[in-house]
Amino acid sequence: MKQGRKNLTRGAWSKGLTFFPAAVALCLLAPCPGAVGAGPDPQALLKVARLASTQQEAVVRARLRHGAEATPFTLTVDLGRMRFAFENPSRVIEVRLDEESSGVFDAKGRPLQRGMREPVAEGTRVTVEDLSLGFLYWPDARLLGKESVRTRPAWKIELRPGKRGSEFAIVRVWLDEASGALLRIEGFDWQGHLSRRFEVVSGQRIDGRWMLKQMRIESFAPDSATRPLQRSYLEILGKEGA
Repeated sequence: MKQGRKNLTRGAWSKGLTFFPAAVALCLLAPCPGAVGAGPDPQALLKVARLASTQQEAVVRARLRHGAEATPFTLTVDLGRMRFAFENPSRVIEVRLDEESSGVFDAKGRPLQRGMREPVAEGTRVTVEDLSLGFLYWPDARLLGKESVRTRPAWKIELRPGKRGSEFAIVRVWLDEASGALLRIEGFDWQGHLSRRFEVVSGQRIDGRWMLKQMRIESFAPDSATRPLQRSYLEILGKEGA
């Protein structure tokens, strides 16, 4: 990590942060009031995270960095809709997230054939599902208990898709017990192998709100869950036009 980049501190997490799906599912960190009071009901905990993430309007500059390559884009979020406008090559992907159903569309509103499995850039395994964290809307969720993530007590929730339209058969989410913040996500393929791991690395304050600065996305080969096959970084560079 480059010198000067600030990791999220215990003080920042204590303010009650959750990150905008963008990944996410994904890009802004916002207060998550009521997360503690939600108790052990996993759907209640997830609903708080979803509402905090998708009900805030935002337009930010971002990039997906993988190795020496970087893919810049503009992310627009408006009431459950996420619009990714990529620069090179120029294309637009819109994700509509809902508890009943979600969809992925092009700039003209036509459904993309690969849906959530659509790759977002050449040379990376990161998909639309990874950036939008669409699995947070899956209907089948159960609480597995508590675990510590980077010394923080966290609720561990297991999610399963209602139908086979995802790369993942199981997604496990760790939410900070005190704030409801997303700490870690792991996605497993249909053969039970670890496929993806997401972790927030650092944050920043913009216009008085905490925002994601960097999130690490690791991809794994089916035969190895210890050494990532590829490591990418989602980075929020600031407000559009600033």
